[in-house]
Amino acid sequence: MRVLVVCVLLALPVFAQFAPDQMMQPYAYTNEAGQVLSCRLYAPQFPVEGKKYPLILFLHGSGECGTNNQKQITVGLPALLKSLVMRPEQVMVLAPQCPVSDWWVKGVSMSADYGAAADIAPSLAAALELCRHLVETRQADPDRLYITGLSLGGFGTWDAIQRNPAMFAAAVPICGNGDLRRMREIKSMPIWVFHAKDDKNVPVECARRMVQQLKALGAKRVNYTEYETGGHNSWDRAYSDKQMIEWLLKQTRAKAPWWKFWLWF
Repeated sequence: MRVLVVCVLLALPVFAQFAPDQMMQPYAYTNEAGQVLSCRLYAPQFPVEGKKYPLILFLHGSGECGTNNQKQITVGLPALLKSLVMRPEQVMVLAPQCPVSDWWVKGVSMSADYGAAADIAPSLAAALELCRHLVETRQADPDRLYITGLSLGGFGTWDAIQRNPAMFAAAVPICGNGDLRRMREIKSMPIWVFHAKDDKNVPVECARRMVQQLKALGAKRVNYTEYETGGHNSWDRAYSDKQMIEWLLKQTRAKAPWWKFWLWF
């Protein structure tokens, strides 16, 4: 039995504060296997009946692992939420927290021969299951599911889309690395990669290799932004990029109406 429990219901303050702790409700999600995943959810207070809302799955970095359902909203998310609340369209943001003993991926490597584990990490599997649950129960739009993550969450983002290429409409991996052997599955997906040239935690070559491999496979919908400076923190500038936010929320898995194709002829 799947259970989504509201732990605390907080009133939203003035949006200008952009405080994730106040804007995102804490939840505990229990999947069918009995695994409990702590998470925070930002969603419309008064959703319109029958309306579907875009959902962004946010995967935190290794420094925010734990079980307090707090640390994962302190890095990256403030900049992302600030960009989203300034837009007229309402968006849902899901921020789960993985424990130290169960990262988004079962192992990380900065090398070109990095290979993902055969099985998905339980924490990432639970996060993806929760996204599907929100589609079923909380008006998340199945055609406008997006995923982004930073550092360890960047690894998780690559892993999630490579294992589930049909699930997400677009992805924004930030300073992560992925499995070069599994790029063919995502060559048609809209992806915007961010990294800093002087990143000493995750070398910029990781992002360069992923983008180069996608383009070598004929990918036409991949963007790459490389900052000259910034070290490991590429996320604040990435999430503050209005062009990226606009691009992300334009992506959809829904097929264009037949009459749009007719107009091309």
